[in-house]
Amino acid sequence: MKKKYKVLLIAIIVLVLVAAGLAGYFFFFYEKPTEETPVNEVQIKNTIDTYGYNLDDRDSAIFEEKFNELKDLLNVEGYDVQEYVSLVSQLFIIDLYTINNKISRYDVGGLEYVYPDAVTSFQTVAENSIYRTVENNLDGTRTQELPEVSSITVDSIKTTTFTMPDETVVDGYGVKISWEYVEDLGYDDTATLILIPSGEKYGVVYLEPR
Repeated sequence: MKKKYKVLLIAIIVLVLVAAGLAGYFFFFYEKPTEETPVNEVQIKNTIDTYGYNLDDRDSAIFEEKFNELKDLLNVEGYDVQEYVSLVSQLFIIDLYTINNKISRYDVGGLEYVYPDAVTSFQTVAENSIYRTVENNLDGTRTQELPEVSSITVDSIKTTTFTMPDETVVDGYGVKISWEYVEDLGYDDTATLILIPSGEKYGVVYLEPR
């Protein structure tokens, strides 16, 4: 019994000394790591709250121009729905195909302009197609050449229908659109979109490069 008591007493003393040593280290020598802002942290510059659209500090000049046009339009009572669909289509394409400001292949642009039920599948398709080779740029040192949309044109817009997975037919708009890049790197430059309503918003539910 006495030997066990001595062993237990020694163990307690050792633990107390270790705890005291650690406490002294943290008090006198330990410096709390400073929190650094990630190189590519995105800041929101402007919003269209009712619709959930955001303008980020990394967005291009043409995106900001179209975003401001959209915000002005949506402040008008009884605005032109076709003009709204036109601007949403342009913002979607600009954000999707301007890839040089994206952090990685998983940072897919244009998702806030996609029909809500289609966002997950659309993101997966984009990650495995046009974003597949995008290199990670978390540290801001990427040198890979990536596209930036420089101009965009809505070639036509007309009413159409879209058949949902449950066979429901929904009225919407078909938009043919074309765009150019700061530098041509071989990416798509024309597409056909279909947008359908979701509450007050219209979202892209179909994209086909042409």
